[in-house]
Amino acid sequence: CQHGFLSIYKSKDKSTRYNKSSASEQVMQELDRLVNFFRGRGEMVSLTLTGHSLGGALALLNAYEAEISFSDVFINVISFGAPRVGNLAFKEKLNELGVKTLRVVNKQDIVPKLPGILFNKILHKFNPIMQRLNCVYRHVGTQLKLDKCRSPYLKDDTDFSGRHNLELYLGKNSGSLYLHLLDGFLSRKAKFRRNARRGLALVNKSSDMLIEELKIPEFWYQLPYKGLVLNKCGRWVKPGREPEDIPSPFSSELSSHFATSMST
Repeated sequence: CQHGFLSIYKSKDKSTRYNKSSASEQVMQELDRLVNFFRGRGEMVSLTLTGHSLGGALALLNAYEAEISFSDVFINVISFGAPRVGNLAFKEKLNELGVKTLRVVNKQDIVPKLPGILFNKILHKFNPIMQRLNCVYRHVGTQLKLDKCRSPYLKDDTDFSGRHNLELYLGKNSGSLYLHLLDGFLSRKAKFRRNARRGLALVNKSSDMLIEELKIPEFWYQLPYKGLVLNKCGRWVKPGREPEDIPSPFSSELSSHFATSMST
């Protein structure tokens, strides 16, 4: 699978607070606890993993690892706007393991076309031997394609970041497109469902994608106290960061030196 996604999933750094153990170790430890807990209650156990964008890629890697660890547990993945993760061998292995995947994508979103937006398309036109090359990325599972243009409530000039917005596909600060389109989807041939229940205002929570006629303010979501926190002196200030929480490509010694320099 793509080295970048796998390294994010497997990497760890003992000098930091949050990833002394890798994402893989953390999530598998919790899944092991939950699976054993519900099995202990005599229940049938299944796992549904979900994520948006990079989260969708990591959900797929986690599904692979979980199926290896819990071979008798039904595992499925629902991703939103996720990129390609692995090659044909990775796809076939997931199919062999029985992992079911539903990929929700927006037709105008560029992220699901990555990596290899041009290179992959060219090689796919050649014979099956070329398609089996390790450098050719392949999507996994069934695709549910949404179309921004079907919604009568969205502007025509939504930028690239807006087309990848999760609220447009679900979530708080992740954006607003995917969930809106999914809520109004009936079928590929049907029009947008006008009696959709999800509030239209959520689309503009962190974007400006709704048409002006709806008169819903853009970017209306605001953090409590505008993101400020009350310090021990009774003053409202921006929240500070511990030196170990500051991402750095350097060693722990250089990271500490960099954090000290910044604070002075």
